[in-house]
Amino acid sequence: MTTIRPMRPTDLMQVTETDAAAGILLPWTLNQYARELINPSAFCWVAEEDGLILGSLTLWNVAGEGEIANIAVHPSHWRRGVGKALMQTALQKAADLGLTRLLLEARLGNLPAQALYRAFGFQEDGIRPGYYSNREDALLMSRHILGG
Repeated sequence: MTTIRPMRPTDLMQVTETDAAAGILLPWTLNQYARELINPSAFCWVAEEDGLILGSLTLWNVAGEGEIANIAVHPSHWRRGVGKALMQTALQKAADLGLTRLLLEARLGNLPAQALYRAFGFQEDGIRPGYYSNREDALLMSRHILGG
């Protein structure tokens, strides 16, 4: 059974390996993740099953708005509800914090990720040209948080 829990320093190697396997184009280093774990405005979770990290998500609280800084799921667990469970956790935390809006970006060519975000009510806000390391455009998306 998959469990969503706060990320710990002992998870960081598996988290960065998952990012690499998932093809993240702007991957964070171990040090960047370690800084997020002590950042009071950052909330980091992992999806874990039998000691194996299946995915992760980092949410930032930025001046009353939330930003999903990153989300990644290991390809061996794509389309198994891991991303959905991580997104549900982030949305609940955003509501608990009273955030008004949640922002994220997705590679323009990453249609499965966009479909996941749309299923959670995210809408397109615009394009950030050439954003990723391969010069691919980023699709900017957001959704309002009820009660925020």
